[in-house]
Amino acid sequence: MPATSRRSRRLRLAGRAALLILMVLVLGPTLYVFFAPDRRPLLKLPPVPGPGPYRVYVVDWGHHTSIVVEQPPGWRLGPPGREGAPFLDYGWGDRSYFMESDYRPHVLFATVFLPTASVMYLEGRRSPPRMNGGARAVFVRTVDAATLRALLTELERSFVHSPSGERAAPYPPVSGYAGRFYPANGDYLWAGACNWWTVRRLMGVGLAGNARGVFFSRQVAGRLRGFAPAGPGRFPEIR
Repeated sequence: MPATSRRSRRLRLAGRAALLILMVLVLGPTLYVFFAPDRRPLLKLPPVPGPGPYRVYVVDWGHHTSIVVEQPPGWRLGPPGREGAPFLDYGWGDRSYFMESDYRPHVLFATVFLPTASVMYLEGRRSPPRMNGGARAVFVRTVDAATLRALLTELERSFVHSPSGERAAPYPPVSGYAGRFYPANGDYLWAGACNWWTVRRLMGVGLAGNARGVFFSRQVAGRLRGFAPAGPGRFPEIR
């Protein structure tokens, strides 16, 4: 066989192998997220006092989104030292990238294409999120007590819990974060990343459309139901 023919054959084989690898990396995570069972534990939270309304926010931080909810009076779901905070900021993400700020190439590759460990982030806030607090966009709506209870149940199920129903202990405090990180349920993949998680949790209680295909934070706003931009001064700050 001539040398040029052998080279052409090797190039064709290499191209087919690269295409196969690309298909596995793209389709594999998508199929995993679509078919993986929801292994989050079932939880039963107490009734939320009063009829409401309660405020729910979705905050776009530039590449990551989080859900901020108004905590019912008397509840203590906040992190250590902020258990009774008026507002609770929930986020989910990859443990290495989100919590450990590990951006080495092999870690980033694993974060995107392989199932990796996830974490929940929980911050207790004294006041609602605002545009001048580092957010790129803030959206808000009100919900009744039953919907708030359902949403808090969805969010709390993402934490790892003990058999007795208690959250797993938080990780040690991380510099640069006011809240705390906790072990979380669910693997992190590009097809089921942090912004997908935001929409998926809201979707579970009728506050967002389908989460499929959500990857970038800018995609989240288009899936929300009943939310409006929270302009400056829309709600008074709680001190």
